[in-house]
Amino acid sequence: MPDMAFAVHVNRPVMNAINDREESNSHTNLWPIAAGALAGAVAGYVLSSPRGRRGLDEVIVMIDDFSTGWARFSQSCARAQLSAFEGWHSLRDGIASKSIRTR
Repeated sequence: MPDMAFAVHVNRPVMNAINDREESNSHTNLWPIAAGALAGAVAGYVLSSPRGRRGLDEVIVMIDDFSTGWARFSQSCARAQLSAFEGWHSLRDGIASKSIRTR
């Protein structure tokens, strides 16, 4: 019986599979590093040239305009929701008061 337990511990296919998987994952971690380096190089190039800075300023203005428009749209939706809520309550209260009078 002790020989059987020893044999189980000698052959460890599960641990080998885990180790093989860890080794194969170590190569995929280079892609995010390469992508970050590329993004940094592009950002450095864009910010170092006057044309790139102007383009960046234009993008910032466009994003600011978009966020302002989105905020106005959100406020309009909130006002429409409040109006619908108040209208529904007015209608419901009107129906309820009418049914109380007819009883």
